[in-house]
Amino acid sequence: MTKKTLGKSLIGVSLICLLVFLTGCTPTPSEPGNQNEEEFTKEEIQSALSSKGDEVFQITWSTEEKMVVYIQAGKPEKEGLDEAYLWKVGEEEAKFVRDVSPTTHGFAWSPDSKYFLISEKLGEGGINSIVKADTLQEETYKPKSFGIPVWSPDSSAIAYGNEFHEYGESWGFLEVYELGQEESEYVWKTRGYLYKVESWDKEGNIGYTEINDQGKETKKTTKNIKPSISGVHLGDSKAQVEAALGKDYKETSPGEEVGHFPEQVFRWDYDGYTIFIGAESGGVLELNATSPQAETNLGIKMGDTASKVFEVYRPRYIEPESIHGGKLYGVFKVEGAAALFFSFDLKEGQTLENIKPENKVERIMLTYPEIMDDSF
Repeated sequence: MTKKTLGKSLIGVSLICLLVFLTGCTPTPSEPGNQNEEEFTKEEIQSALSSKGDEVFQITWSTEEKMVVYIQAGKPEKEGLDEAYLWKVGEEEAKFVRDVSPTTHGFAWSPDSKYFLISEKLGEGGINSIVKADTLQEETYKPKSFGIPVWSPDSSAIAYGNEFHEYGESWGFLEVYELGQEESEYVWKTRGYLYKVESWDKEGNIGYTEINDQGKETKKTTKNIKPSISGVHLGDSKAQVEAALGKDYKETSPGEEVGHFPEQVFRWDYDGYTIFIGAESGGVLELNATSPQAETNLGIKMGDTASKVFEVYRPRYIEPESIHGGKLYGVFKVEGAAALFFSFDLKEGQTLENIKPENKVERIMLTYPEIMDDSF
């Protein structure tokens, strides 16, 4: 055999070996961990779960139907606890999430399928854990609720009802928790009522049922907003106040101001605005405005008539009853568990009941009922 012929033979053998090697390295669908989605479809996973009968329950698919969470009855060594699992389409088996209460209410997926919520029974209500689907990491804050919370359309928050009982009084709350925050915020806070949240649409409307202390149910909607005056909201930080009104103010330090504030306050005096900011919380607790430029988030300005104020606010909000007796005319119970108070140019000796359509706004106050020494 010549060197030329030998060289050609070696090249041929090398090519054959290379092809065999490459073919051997190509994963086949039958190897563990290489199944494609067609082998583990939603239907097949659902069938596998259904075949377990009563052993598996609370089967809840994600919005995009690419993942499912469910509960499996716990083994005897779990001492009464059940087990939550997450199974993704295309994967060979489910992942263990964690042990859960045997009285778990259920799950709720975020619209973008990135999070799911586990609602476990706590007394008459529930405690909720928000879990990130790709890491199974839980949010630190665990909201307590009356019913299973509802997700916002953009998957950034949940809305839910909550309740509190103390010294014979019953309070109901409609709360919103935004992911990543340390605590929730009130939309409504009312004595003698309960709130059951049912929906949250793309326009920002939260649909809920309001239940009074007699059991009467009323369907309502609200928005997750904070009313404001000239761009300042209750709870705003000092930086947010300065962004809205500027830095031309005089500050009075804590300890020199009295009132029904729940903590020591800084007082900021602008031309036509007085703002009280909590020394510990760092948020706005009250805002008083007399400036001609003052305007509420619904467009009511200083000098507007009472008829205009009532035309704008009465269809949306109630003028509550005071715990001291009588209806609070010109005071509106607004979002954020707050009170918006319009003062009019009444004559000496006239009371709130004497407000006439032609009376004009001369002061606007945004505060909390308890700071007004009231409760509603």
